[in-house]
Amino acid sequence: MVVPAFWYQAYQRSLSGGYEYDTPIGSAGWRLRFTPPEAGAYSLSLIVQTNRQPFGAPVNTSFNVPANTPPARFGYVGIAASRQYFQTGDGQALRLIGENVCWPDGPGTYDYDTWFSAMQNAGENYARIWMCPWAFGIEDTSTSLDNYSQQPAWQLDYVLQLAEQRGIYLLLCLDYHGMFATQPDSWGGNNYWPQNPYNVTNGGSCMVANDFFTNTTAEIIYQKRLRYLVARYGYSQNLLAWEFLNEIDNDYSFLNPNDVAAWHGVMGGWLHTNDVFGHLVTTSLTGGSDRPEIWSLPQLDFAAYHSYGEPGPATRLDAVAQSFLQNYGKPMMVGEFGTSAADWNRTNDPYLRGFRQGVWGGALSGSVGIAMSWYWQNINSENDYPIYSALGTILNRTGWGQGFWTNIAFQTAGAPPVTVGNPLPGGQPVDVQLPLNDGWGAMTSGQMAVPGPQAAYYSAFALDSFVQGIWHADLKTPFQLSAWFTNNASLVMHLNSVSDGSIMVVLVDGTQLFSTNLPNLDGGYSVDEEYNLDIPVDLPGGHHLITITNAGDDWFDLDWVQLNQVLPATYSGNWQPSPDAIGLSGPRESLLYVVAPGVSFPANATTATLPVQHAQTVTLTNWPAGNFIAEWYDPATAASLGLTQATTTNNSLVLSMPDFTEDLAAIVYAPPTLTALNFSSSNGFQFRLDSEPGGQYFIQKSSDLLSWISFLNVTNTNGTIILRDPSSETDSRSFFRARKAD
Repeated sequence: MVVPAFWYQAYQRSLSGGYEYDTPIGSAGWRLRFTPPEAGAYSLSLIVQTNRQPFGAPVNTSFNVPANTPPARFGYVGIAASRQYFQTGDGQALRLIGENVCWPDGPGTYDYDTWFSAMQNAGENYARIWMCPWAFGIEDTSTSLDNYSQQPAWQLDYVLQLAEQRGIYLLLCLDYHGMFATQPDSWGGNNYWPQNPYNVTNGGSCMVANDFFTNTTAEIIYQKRLRYLVARYGYSQNLLAWEFLNEIDNDYSFLNPNDVAAWHGVMGGWLHTNDVFGHLVTTSLTGGSDRPEIWSLPQLDFAAYHSYGEPGPATRLDAVAQSFLQNYGKPMMVGEFGTSAADWNRTNDPYLRGFRQGVWGGALSGSVGIAMSWYWQNINSENDYPIYSALGTILNRTGWGQGFWTNIAFQTAGAPPVTVGNPLPGGQPVDVQLPLNDGWGAMTSGQMAVPGPQAAYYSAFALDSFVQGIWHADLKTPFQLSAWFTNNASLVMHLNSVSDGSIMVVLVDGTQLFSTNLPNLDGGYSVDEEYNLDIPVDLPGGHHLITITNAGDDWFDLDWVQLNQVLPATYSGNWQPSPDAIGLSGPRESLLYVVAPGVSFPANATTATLPVQHAQTVTLTNWPAGNFIAEWYDPATAASLGLTQATTTNNSLVLSMPDFTEDLAAIVYAPPTLTALNFSSSNGFQFRLDSEPGGQYFIQKSSDLLSWISFLNVTNTNGTIILRDPSSETDSRSFFRARKAD
């Protein structure tokens, strides 16, 4: 193995006034880090070059790694045979439970002392770190080109070594999109190209940002940085992967996507060739940006998806993960997640239902782990860690991530009809506010019925907040509402922002009722509440189809729409909703996550008390024949909610669920089996227990099938375990059974 060395300066940290201060200690010098893969005798030949020419003869030495001091932890992370999950070097499944902790606040590395301790206690084993100008960036200032900043490099040393102690794997993001931007974004910053050392004004070779991805000199210098990172941090088996860039497609308005993709191929190939430790390589893009030119690259080992503000997080992430797995045949990670892109969004998710649905949606979608939350400071300040520990308590006793897992199909009521049925006798008029899907290019169906308040459960799936004009005809979707109205009815549209040349038009049954021009007040193109205005339109009574459209050039954005004086009605065909369910079927058991009807975020997210779901069922289709047991759990607390059993009928398994209000998790498996192996006078009767991984059983014995005695209490960690009854005698007649432990 050829291992590069690196330049190193040690520091002593201190904390004063809530801020970290680092003081250089000792002399700077060259260092070499190497993790021995096994015990034994090693020889080392140290070769020094200057200007790529040998500087003297090699220096040879040797060292010994004792057998009683395991030199390796679990081995470097790789991809399992299923091409779906990660595994450690010893072949064990690596299921990721964690979050982004990309940079610290004022206390610097002291923050990670707090965060990593809390994460370890909650059962988390994953974190993502950014290298950026304000944290851990070693080549992010105008004077750092090929002259790496040692203080942030030492801080990253500390954090990585702390992660090793806490059993946390780090995904290291090497750059973020703001390093190439020249103009402030909607946050008022993230425009670091003027200070980027690769900029020609700072001594670099790039006239414009796109040159970074095409300029040969820049590529050579960047590869030197990669070499340094491999030398300094590549030794660690807790370094999960190298992630080149964070959301570089944020810059595609001035970068060439084909150049960016080609660069990833070159640099990914360089790392795979020169990282002697063999770490995985990836990058990241924004949510909704599924770009084949990036994810099809063989040099990128897994894909990353960022999810913000997407309605129905569990079912949405399930669909996204399955699409990625089918399209690219490589693992997929939900690398960032939030119920809003703007902030932690606790106001709109006060009970963390949306957050929990995203966490579980990532875990049981087929991605490499849970959906990784972005808002780490909030999670810590609010102590929201129990959500992670509950998930780990339920899933880590199973075979989750081990072997091949397939997506489960469910029988559902489907999407609600887009038209209303008959008015309900004696129904009193109601006002119905409809939340909208604020994802750019969401491509919603744009049609929905409004039979009453329950329509708000589904509006974020059906209606796009961006009402497009002719300039984005490819993104234009309908915006149509079917409802019954009394007299004095009205439509209220809460206008957030507009682009250029917008014309808002409202139609009733195809006839124009309202139209107004919407000037671009601030001259910008961001959703920044430049209007923050309610626009009311009176509506006639009766059964009508309301259409909102844009007859102008570019988009206007609505926060919500409200229909006033709606007469309660049925859905056409008397449609009734079913629970939202996702799940995975593995080698020995299946895992389910179920969300109550009308509770899939953002529906009912702010409702304090939800109705009890009584006598609900969930139907698994294309199911194998046999009898099955379902263990039910509360995803918020991991509390056991009991067992139900069912038998497959016509390729479907209908599972009864315990009473619940929000969501449920379940482990589904066939009953345990005992198989006779052999008998000997010395070892007694030997038999095999096959059950779900992690299953806890009492092995009982009887001579008459009437009275049973428990003589073994076993936990079947692998799904198959060999047992024996040494007390058996040659002429005895005994019966054995396995009973579930309480």
